[in-house]
Amino acid sequence: MKSLVQLRMMQHEKVMRQMVAEIHRGKLNIDQAAAKFEITRQTVRHWIDIVEEESEAPRQVDESVIIRPASRKKKGHHQSKQEDNGQTEALKAQIQTLEKELDEAKFKALYYSTLVQVAGQELGVDLEKKSATKPSGSC
Repeated sequence: MKSLVQLRMMQHEKVMRQMVAEIHRGKLNIDQAAAKFEITRQTVRHWIDIVEEESEAPRQVDESVIIRPASRKKKGHHQSKQEDNGQTEALKAQIQTLEKELDEAKFKALYYSTLVQVAGQELGVDLEKKSATKPSGSC
C-alpha cells in the first residue's frame, strides 16, 4: 500500500502535469497558471522544463552497466571472492539503474494517462483504445 506522502506527491505531480498540458494547449499562459495553481512563475517554468525534457530525451542504455553472462569455466575452478564481489557490485548497480528506469517509465505512463484524461475532459475527445472494439474494414 502506498503511503500518504507518496499519494500526495503523485497527486501534486498529476496536477502539475495537467497545468503543463493546459499551457501547451494554449488555455493558460505562465502568469495565469501561476495564479490558478497558487505557485510561483519559477515553479511553472520548472514543471514545463521537466515535461519537455522527458518528451525530448531519447532513451539511452548505459552499456557499461549491462551484465553479460560469463563464459563457462571448467569444473573445479572457482571464482575468487574478489571476482564475486565485483559481479555483486555490478549487479547491484544494474538493479539500481533498472529501478530508476522503471520509475521513469511509470512517471511517463502517469503523464500520458493524465494527458489522455485531460484531453477527454477538456476537448470531449475519447482517445483511449477500447479492447472490445473491432478493427474497421475500411483500411
